Amino acid sequence: MQHFIDNVWVDDTRVYARTKDGLVASYRFADWERLRDATPQQRADFYLTYSGIHWPQIDEDLSFEGMFASAGLCERTMREDSVCYIE
Repeated sequence: MQHFIDNVWVDDTRVYARTKDGLVASYRFADWERLRDATPQQRADFYLTYSGIHWPQIDEDLSFEGMFASAGLCERTMREDSVCYIE
């Protein structure tokens, strides 16, 4: 089953993603060195790609599938596209 992202946001400690069917997963910034050491402004400066989130100022990428698989909400696939963002 494929899930589609409809919202991504950050707070002081985490990045979150929600699918159109209501699943929510997050990563702690503390678990990713570049995000941990980034300023709040750098963390807020991201854009979405088909399969994840990119922070251009710190050159960091996280996949939606990895985020949702780590939360136990989906299975990892060889293509890494079970959770994606389509405008």
